[in-house]
Formats: sequence, structure tokens, C-alpha cells
Amino acid sequence: MNSIRNLKLDDYDKYMKLIDSSVSYDKFESFINNVLNEDHVILVIIDERMSDMVGTGTLFVEKKLTHDGHPMGHIENILIRPDYRKKGLGERLVKKLLKIAKKKSCTRIDLNCDTELEDFYSKSGFKKNQISMSVYYL
Repeated sequence: MNSIRNLKLDDYDKYMKLIDSSVSYDKFESFINNVLNEDHVILVIIDERMSDMVGTGTLFVEKKLTHDGHPMGHIENILIRPDYRKKGLGERLVKKLLKIAKKKSCTRIDLNCDTELEDFYSKSGFKKNQISMSVYYL
């Protein structure tokens, strides 16, 4: 059985392995304590049988002055471990993030993805809209 819950401090080792990162524990702890809040949510999927983290996704809620002051959501960093893909976990995760965004009165939820993921996200109701451009400083 797989459960979806919020990322927590004692997830450090499993989360770093899942996202293939080497962020220090101190930076992770600071992020958990100072950045995650009601407007910045990171969910993880846990395989209860193996007590292993197999997926993650982020929702960031941006407060806006447009659209009568309603916020908008940004879904980011959807990641399912390769050996758990094609099992509906990514869709469950996206739907959970969309449900949270709706509860927070978001009028629009955006995400950026590679073109090969367009079919995957369209299953959750996303439609191609405009283009995305980026400037990278690192």
C-alpha cells in the first residue's frame, strides 16, 4: 500500500536519495522549518510495505492581486522512482496537489514540463497554455 503525506524532517535520508541531491542536513532542516508552510507544500509517497519513499511533488501557492485577489498554484518537481512508474502514483500525487490547491481557492494551477510529459499531465486536466521561458543564473 502506498500513502501520500507531507514531507517531514526525519525524511532527510530517503528524500535526498529520491531526488538524487546532496543538500546538507542543516539546509534541509532550515527549509522544513522556515520555508514549508500553508503556501508551500511538498508531498511524498511512501511504500508502506517497504517503508520506502517512492515519489514526491510540490505545490506552491502564490498570492495575487489579479483575479479578485485569489491565489494561483504552481505544481513542480513531480518525481516517481523509475521502478514505481506506470502504476498511477504520479496521477494520484498530482490529483492530491490539485485538491489542496482547490481548497486554497486557487483560480489557476500552472506547471512546466517536458513535451514528452504532456500526455501524462493532460490526464489530470492540464492543457497546453502559452509557452514557458527561463533565465538560469547558475
